[in-house]
Amino acid sequence: MARYLHTLSATLFYILGLSFFVAYVLSYNDIAVLPSQTWMQIADLPLVASALLYGGVSVYRSLTHEREPSRSIALIIGVPLALIFVITTILSFWPTTFILNY
Repeated sequence: MARYLHTLSATLFYILGLSFFVAYVLSYNDIAVLPSQTWMQIADLPLVASALLYGGVSVYRSLTHEREPSRSIALIIGVPLALIFVITTILSFWPTTFILNY
C-alpha cells in the first residue's frame, strides 16, 4: 500500500509541479496571464497535499519494512504533516487585507 501511495503521490507531485513551472513562465512572459495566475491560485493546495503525501510516504518507507508496517511511525509522521496541511489551508483562505494591515 505504501509503495502504491508513493508512486501515485510522486506522479501527482511532478505533474502539478511542472504545471506550476509552465504557468509561472507563461505569466512572467505575459502569455496567457489570467489563466496562468488562476491556475496557480487554484492548484496550490493540491500541490501542497501531494508534496506532503510524497514526502511523508518517503520517510515512512525509509523507516519501516514492507512486510512489517508500523502504525505508530505512521502516526508520528502523519500528524505533523496533517497539521502543516491544515495551517497551509487556513493561510490560503485567510483574508489578505488582514495580513496586509499588520
